[in-house]
Formats: sequence, C-alpha cells, structure tokens
Amino acid sequence: MAGWKELLIDVLKLTDETKRLNQDIDKLQSHVVDVDKRVVRLETLIEITKYNTPQIDG
Repeated sequence: MAGWKELLIDVLKLTDETKRLNQDIDKLQSHVVDVDKRVVRLETLIEITKYNTPQIDG
C-alpha cells in the first residue's frame, strides 16, 4: 500500500504546482497586456508625430 500513498502524495504535489503555475500565468498575462498597451501608445505617438512634422523636400 505504500505505492498508493506515494501516488496520492505526488498527485497532491502536482495539483498544488499546477495551481501555482496558473497563478503565475495570470500575472504574466496581465503584464503582457500592460506592455501591449504601452506599445500601442508609442505607435500612436509616432504616427501623430509623423503626420504633424513638416516634410522637408530633398
């Protein structure tokens, strides 16, 4: 029966590890969304600057 006990302990450990990894993924997803928003703002600023800057004829 020691095999069953070890198996159950492993299952519990894996369950806890899976929950922890899911929490880490949620945090990373939130961070990625924040970075994406910043990139969009930078792209917008670049586009606005590009169209508001007088063009120099070469």
